[in-house]
Amino acid sequence: MNELSLFSGAGGGLLATKHFLKWRTIGYVEQNPYCQNIIAQRAKEGFLDAAPLWGDINEFIESGAVDQYKGVTDVVTGGFPCQPFSVAGRRKGKDDGRNCWPQCIEVIRRVKPRFFFGENVPGLLNSGYFPEILRSLAQAGYAARWIVLGVDD
Repeated sequence: MNELSLFSGAGGGLLATKHFLKWRTIGYVEQNPYCQNIIAQRAKEGFLDAAPLWGDINEFIESGAVDQYKGVTDVVTGGFPCQPFSVAGRRKGKDDGRNCWPQCIEVIRRVKPRFFFGENVPGLLNSGYFPEILRSLAQAGYAARWIVLGVDD
C-alpha cells in the first residue's frame, strides 16, 4: 500500500505503518521544522521511506504538487491538528485558524485514494464539526467508520 502522509509529525505512526503493515510512504507533508528533521533523519537511516517532504499543506495543494499522487496513492493518512477540538483548548472548531480539515479533504478529493485514515482527539466527536467532516467524506465518495481508542488499546 502506498501512503501519502499528511501532518506527519515526527513519524511515530509512520514507523508502525512501515514496519507492521508494510506500507510504503510516498510523500510527507509536515510544517514543523523539528519534525521535518526527524523524518529526514529516520529516512536516511532507513527507518522511514525516502520520499518527498512538503512543509506547508497549502503550498502542497496550491502548487499542484498534490496532483502527482493521484493514481499512485492507496491511502492518505492524516492526524490533522487537534488544537481546535481538544478539551484542553478553546475548542473553536472550524473557526480556529489551525483547523486543517478543509486542506485534508481537498487532498483526499484530488488524490482519490482507496482509503483515508484520520486521527484526532475524542473532542472532535462532540465538537459540532464532526458531522460536517462526515458529510464532506461522503460527498467525496467515502463511507466513514470511526472508533475511539484509549492509550491502553
